Amino acid sequence: MSAPGRRDLRARRAPRVRLRFFVAQAALLDLVIAVGAVATWPIYRSAAFAVMVIVASVAAHAIAAAGLRWRWNAWWLAGATIAAYLVLGLPLAAPASLSSPAQALSGAVAVLRAPVTGWKDLLTLELPLGSYQATLAPALVVFLAVPVIALSVAWRGGRFWPLAVGTALLPTVFGIFFGSAALLSPFVVGPVTIPREALVGLAAVVAALGAIVWRTISDRRRAIATAVASTGVRATGRPLRGLAGRIVTAGAMVTAAVVAAALAAPWALAGQPREVLRAGIDPRLEIAAELSPLAQYRASFADETYARTLFRVDAPTAADRVRLATLPFYDGRVARVVDPGAGADDPRTAFARVPSSLPSPAGAPSRTVRVTIDTYDDVWMPTVGAVTALAFDGGDAASLADRFYYNAETRAGVQLGEPGLRAGATYSQDAVVDDGAPSLADLDPARGGPVLGGDVVPESLVTWVEAQEASGGGAGLATLIERLRARGFLSHALTVDEASPPAWADDLGDYAFQPSRAGHSTDRIGRLFSDLLAREGEIGGDDDAALVSAVGDDEQFAVAGMMLADQLGFDARVVVGTRLTSDEPTLSTCDDGVCTAGDLAAWIEVRGDGSTWVPVDVTPQHAVSPSPDTQQRQDPKIPTEVRQEQADTVLPADADPSDGGRRPDDDTRAAPDLTALWTALRVGGVSLLTVVLLFGPFALIVLVKLFRRRARRRADDPVERLTGGWQEFVDAAVDHGHPVPRSQTRRELAAHYGGTAGATELATLADRSVFDATAPDPSDGDRFWAVVDAERSRLDDGIGWWARLRARVSVRSLLRRSGRASPTRRPMPRRRRDR
Repeated sequence: MSAPGRRDLRARRAPRVRLRFFVAQAALLDLVIAVGAVATWPIYRSAAFAVMVIVASVAAHAIAAAGLRWRWNAWWLAGATIAAYLVLGLPLAAPASLSSPAQALSGAVAVLRAPVTGWKDLLTLELPLGSYQATLAPALVVFLAVPVIALSVAWRGGRFWPLAVGTALLPTVFGIFFGSAALLSPFVVGPVTIPREALVGLAAVVAALGAIVWRTISDRRRAIATAVASTGVRATGRPLRGLAGRIVTAGAMVTAAVVAAALAAPWALAGQPREVLRAGIDPRLEIAAELSPLAQYRASFADETYARTLFRVDAPTAADRVRLATLPFYDGRVARVVDPGAGADDPRTAFARVPSSLPSPAGAPSRTVRVTIDTYDDVWMPTVGAVTALAFDGGDAASLADRFYYNAETRAGVQLGEPGLRAGATYSQDAVVDDGAPSLADLDPARGGPVLGGDVVPESLVTWVEAQEASGGGAGLATLIERLRARGFLSHALTVDEASPPAWADDLGDYAFQPSRAGHSTDRIGRLFSDLLAREGEIGGDDDAALVSAVGDDEQFAVAGMMLADQLGFDARVVVGTRLTSDEPTLSTCDDGVCTAGDLAAWIEVRGDGSTWVPVDVTPQHAVSPSPDTQQRQDPKIPTEVRQEQADTVLPADADPSDGGRRPDDDTRAAPDLTALWTALRVGGVSLLTVVLLFGPFALIVLVKLFRRRARRRADDPVERLTGGWQEFVDAAVDHGHPVPRSQTRRELAAHYGGTAGATELATLADRSVFDATAPDPSDGDRFWAVVDAERSRLDDGIGWWARLRARVSVRSLLRRSGRASPTRRPMPRRRRDR
């Protein structure tokens, strides 16, 4: 075949070769990105995520291909990507909002805000997210922008193509950093246990390595083909055999590394927590700063709050309790919802935001509960049973949902928003209500001994338990709780006005008041059992009515019941809430679902060796009052004259009605209300951050060019001042769309950039300053820069404001290779050699 024929054949084959190159390069990068999609799947676990990834990938390939075809610069590619995000955002990132126009508008706003604020949802919501609100928007940003950048860099070639592979790994990084803090269930292959996270990481590394190897081989082949075409000399040797050997060697090395990592990963990661961004984001600090709801319990029985309606509950008949807070921690001073010292991996402290739904315990059916807030304004959310879904109503529903956190282990929720729950707030809750819970007597201990230490449990409690000689297990605990309630007496105050008894005392009917100190510290519980032991020592027998001596209310008796359960080997925790129904008529309940402050109660939940928590009421009786003449039933060993008329009531030492409710270092002074100020600062900060993110890069480009121009204009060396002015003219032309200079002379560039007298003068003066034997005059710099400013203005003539703005923020002059071919220092003049 003749040489022209071979050239024609190569010309016809060239488009097909380029097409195969583009397709193969895209396929390898898509494989790397697909591994990232697998890594991100546990965050969502939804078909909507798969649809989003596919559609975003198709749109990204179209944008990258269009940018390659029409040679778009970075700003056009960014604009097309942003436009695609705005168009696809609502149907892909918030598909649930398409059910109504109002929800669609709300979803569109959430999609617009997601690139700035949506990352918080990924870190605070309970996984998996599904398609809840606009939580898919951050993933859409990643899976739309990453392919556009990676394909554009790889297809356009150049020495920066390795950045395309690094960019394609970003979805994998996204899936790891925003994923769960708990490891997924591993793959078990015979005796080998392989963590799924390790497999995903290995797959990403292997896919990226494959893309790099293929691109390196492809570039080498093209370079050899170009050399052969230009020189006609063919390469000798057997490149295929050498290539096959290198591939086999690389494959063996990768296989060995994968096998070694698979064998070593389970041993190396055993017992190690998974550090992700989610592990450092939780509301525990805010919850820990709140006062214990058990310490605030007695304040609800003051006359000014006792009859106040807190909330209304519309619940199914099977629901018998409303939970406000669960307190599984006790340090001897106060029972707490969270323990600041507990680790982040403790499920009792794992408060997280609720996505669209939570799995039902044991697959039990959910029932709908509706709660309406009246005067209740605390952070502890009224919930029924196990929450599987919760939706707020009203205009502030979005802000309330953003600050609602739930702990599935303790079945407790908190509302940390500002202003939070207030009158008129309503929400619907899907709940799983436990039916047919086992009785306390049927439980078996979960362990062989107590968990609470001797510094927390009073000695009098241990002595009282031993004195009861009750059997072990659930039956023994039921006996101890029954005796504790029967020998206790209900009282909500330390002192009362006998002429005007409190409202809670009137509701108890025929009631004889007894003083009771607040608090539930170890000392307070110890006094409770010391009174029981003293009465049993004086009276003896097992007549509960005669042995009534422990005075208190649910605050003390709940903690006492928790300690008793712990002593017998049971898991126990305190719950504060209200009862909707009760088998005991003496216990307060919410009438027709209307819960008042006087209906607040505290009980304990006990768990044996199973997973079911059994609620146990611990409220003491109020029908039989402690006998005032108990000490007269036995003759005193040392008769003493008692002068009753001189006896005065003396408060216990350091008595404090709020004992245990506030830490010693808490400041009781009323702090100024800065809610409006913080709200304004937060809104202003978010707005300022949005403006900075949107316009900051453009402002930065303008500032960099301004400083560059100032440095060139004020250069000390006259030559640098003139050559810097020439570079400023060239940069301005490049930013206005003129081609980047390659090997042209200054006069050729001046002609190419307009050919005006001013451009020609700039080229002449710049050449003279470099090549002339004498240095330019300093005054020439001012005249030169005046011409530069005139030429920059000329480049703006005849174009619109949008084109001028685009030139100001263009980065072409910042990224172009330096076109200086001449030194900035003048050459020394040659000296004539004397012959």
